[in-house]
Amino acid sequence: MLDWTKLVWWRARATWDDYQLRVGLAIQHLEQHLDDDLSLPELADVASFSPFHFHRIFRALTGEGVAERVRRLRLERAAARLRNTSRSILEIALEAGYQAHESFTRAFEGRLSHVAPVTIAAERERARAVNRSRQSGGDGGPHGAHRAAVA
Repeated sequence: MLDWTKLVWWRARATWDDYQLRVGLAIQHLEQHLDDDLSLPELADVASFSPFHFHRIFRALTGEGVAERVRRLRLERAAARLRNTSRSILEIALEAGYQAHESFTRAFEGRLSHVAPVTIAAERERARAVNRSRQSGGDGGPHGAHRAAVA
C-alpha cells in the first residue's frame, strides 16, 4: 500500500529543492548584471517562474525582496569600493545608482551599520597615510619611537 504522507513529503522536498536551484540561478544572474537595470520579469524568466510567483518564492528563500537584494548588493559593493579605491564618494554613489550624494549617504547609513561613507573614506585615507609613512621610513606608528631609542 502506498504511504501518501511519504509521497507528499518527498514531492514537497523535491519542489523546494527545485525552487532553491532556480532562485539560485536568478541570484547568480542578478550578481553578474548588478549594474544593469534588472526587471522582476527578467529575473523571473531566468528562474522560469511567473513574476508574481518568483517574487513570493524569492522572498521566502532569501528573506528579502528582489529590489532590497539589489540595493543591498550595490551598497555592499560601494562600501568595498570606498575602502579599496581612491574614487570619490559621489562617483561611487552614482555607480551604485543614486542620483545624489545625500540619498546615497542616507541609504548607506541605514543599511550598513549606521556608518557614513565619509567615515569609511577617511579611514581609507588614514590607512594610506600610515602605509606611505612606513614605506618612506617614517616612524611607522607607536613602535617607531621605541625603534629609534634602541638604535
